[in-house]
Amino acid sequence: MGGTMSRVTAVLSGVALLLVFVVLLALPRLLPSVEDGARAYGRGDYAAAFSEFLPLANKGDPNAQLFIGEMYRLGQGRKTNNEIAAQWHLKAAIAGNSNSQFTIGMMYAHGMGVDKDFIQAYKWCSLAIIRLSPWDDLIRERASQTRAEILTVMPQTDVDKAKALVIEWDRQFKSN
Repeated sequence: MGGTMSRVTAVLSGVALLLVFVVLLALPRLLPSVEDGARAYGRGDYAAAFSEFLPLANKGDPNAQLFIGEMYRLGQGRKTNNEIAAQWHLKAAIAGNSNSQFTIGMMYAHGMGVDKDFIQAYKWCSLAIIRLSPWDDLIRERASQTRAEILTVMPQTDVDKAKALVIEWDRQFKSN
C-alpha cells in the first residue's frame, strides 16, 4: 500500500508540476498586453484597446499611458477630454516616453488640457528632441519648431529656468 501511495503522490506531483508549467506558459496570453491593445487600436476597436491599455496604464506602463492619453485627446472610443489626456501623457512623459514628452510639451505650449506654460513646454519639447528615436524625424522637427516659437516670447529668465529643468530632469532620469 505504501508503494501505491508513493506512486500516486509522484504522479500527482508530476501532474501538478505540469499544470504549473502550462499555466506559466499561458499566463502572458491571459493578461492584457500593450501589443494586444495596439492591435485592437490599429483595427479601430477602441473599446477593446481601452480595456487592454487601462489596467496596464494604471500599473505604470508608459506605452499604455501614451495610448490612453491619445484616446482621450483624439476622442477615440472616449469623449474627447484634454485634461484627462494631459494627465496620462504627463505620467508617460515622466516615465520617459518620448512621444508623450512631445505631446505634453505641445499641450503646455497651446494650453490644451493644462494651463499654458512655456517653461514646461520648452522642457518637455527639449526632452522629446533628445529622446525621440531616429525614425521620429517629423515629430522631432515639430518639437524643434514649437520650441523655437516659444523662445521668441519667453523672457530670458524663463529660458534659463527651462534649460535648468531640462538638465536637472535629464540628470535624474539617467540616474534612475
